[in-house]
Amino acid sequence: MNKLCRRGLSSLLAFVLLLGALLLPAQAVAQPDYEVDERPVIIIHGIGQSEVFLCDENGVPVVDADGGKTQGWPPEIEVAPVLQSVLLPLLGSLFLQRDMGLTDALKKTVNEIFDLFKMDENGMPLKNMQVHRFEGSVAECTQEEKDFIYASMPVQELAELVGEEKLYYFAYDSFGNNAAITQELYEKIQEVKEKHDVDSVNLIPVSLGGTLMNSLLEDYPEVAEDLHSIVYVIAALDGSRIVGDMYTRNLSTDNESLYLKMFPALTPGYMGDLLNIAIRLLPKSLVKGILDALIDSLVGDVISYSTTMWSLVPSGDYEKARALWLMDGKHDKIRAQTDQYWEAQKNSRANILALREAGVQVYAIAEYDVPLYSIAGSYDEVNADGIIHLDSASLGATSGYVGTKLPEGYVQKVDDGHDHISPDGIVDASTGALPEQTFYFKGQKHESTAKSDVVMRLAVRLATSSEYETVYSMEGWPQFNNGRETRVLRTEWIPQAKKIDQSALSEEDAAELQAAIEAAEAVLAKTVVVPGELEAAQGRLEAILIKLGVREAAGEDLTAKVLDPLFAFISDVLYYGFGARGFFDCYSAIWKK
Repeated sequence: MNKLCRRGLSSLLAFVLLLGALLLPAQAVAQPDYEVDERPVIIIHGIGQSEVFLCDENGVPVVDADGGKTQGWPPEIEVAPVLQSVLLPLLGSLFLQRDMGLTDALKKTVNEIFDLFKMDENGMPLKNMQVHRFEGSVAECTQEEKDFIYASMPVQELAELVGEEKLYYFAYDSFGNNAAITQELYEKIQEVKEKHDVDSVNLIPVSLGGTLMNSLLEDYPEVAEDLHSIVYVIAALDGSRIVGDMYTRNLSTDNESLYLKMFPALTPGYMGDLLNIAIRLLPKSLVKGILDALIDSLVGDVISYSTTMWSLVPSGDYEKARALWLMDGKHDKIRAQTDQYWEAQKNSRANILALREAGVQVYAIAEYDVPLYSIAGSYDEVNADGIIHLDSASLGATSGYVGTKLPEGYVQKVDDGHDHISPDGIVDASTGALPEQTFYFKGQKHESTAKSDVVMRLAVRLATSSEYETVYSMEGWPQFNNGRETRVLRTEWIPQAKKIDQSALSEEDAAELQAAIEAAEAVLAKTVVVPGELEAAQGRLEAILIKLGVREAAGEDLTAKVLDPLFAFISDVLYYGFGARGFFDCYSAIWKK
């Protein structure tokens, strides 16, 4: 049976789930130029970076229609049932220009799609969802398990430095119960300490993993004695404004967002603009009603019971979200847990500073200058990496909006004798909790972080250094850097180039091939990213590979050349010429009278 998992629809229904992992194969590890701390390291992953299966009463995974295990994420959207459910109401709504059961049909569909994510009144899974846990170290995992771990988190260099026997991957249900998972994490830390007979371990919390650290430090303050270092990587320490907007019903339904920006941001290319045009077939009021219905179903029926999802609501949005979803008498036990997490979230900065006072090395890696997905109402208010706003990941840095400098005449808020204003004038790192231990990558997208060799190498360096590093102590690692994605170059083009027998080439081609390889490797060897260098090196290497017949030149993309600009033009013309309304809004108003 055909299955649909389109980015646009999936994002519209559950854009909170965009923090999934990206593949990044292993690289050769250079001899480190610093003293390596070989304590055990525990990785605390982000959303969707573990396998969670539906099981029967005996704990055996349930097999789906395709013969595979039934897993929670990503939710699979089957075309036939969806069409069967919404087709008639959609046709009726189009014909009569009013809601003919369409919103109810969509709410039912969302409920069915996210059925496996539903929780009970205590915030525990309604169905028997079991996490595939990695009970031992990576060294004790099967090859299949290792492949999954390294595909989810590209930490092969870390494994080389401390040994797979000291590397642990803490797997948990990303949609489960925050308090229960936090207890499991605390117990895992004690287990690893005892197993290796050490007094402390190192932690790398990633994205959603930062929320678990908030709970851990608040609920188990004694854990400070068990920790040597923590490296927060794009961690949601104060949630995500996207999630806060969803829980507070602050979606981008203003005219420009609804009919011009939202869908192209969610579905790049002509499909986004086509959706801009297609929604005009329905009345504007119904389009907004559909978005409300999706929120009602997704939040009200599903994730309002998930305390891990509540941990992604920023502290400033919590009270409003609490009033909307947790005061109906059905959520009393959930509210008690989320209130407790809210306190942990508000105390996050103080708890982290207390860790430093106790001698724990704490670092943060943040990304900026990528706007939030425009479905969020606050997309044009904050600086972000596309998903996590900068204030959250940086523990309080001050910044202008994306591409916008701090106000003219702005003076660094905290004078510690060092300059913490970014070279582009956008970020003041002095207001963050860790001004000398927080590193920033400009233009790096949250969901592409695993493709960035410089971000991952920095995280490994910080997690394995015996010394308490600062933004000044590591040569080649400035506080403010640029992001980059090097996976294609490292894993495809350079390996292809090195397999070519240069003795069989002309002298000119052999020289150019070798020069292109060396230029590419020289760029990869740099940890300070200079805009344009990577693209130039990739272009040079690709050109010689194409000339030698190893790679094919990209054919003319008619979609990008014709359809994308055509539908973008039509969408713009309709917005600026026809206005922000449905095609038949004026007629439907007469019809309703």
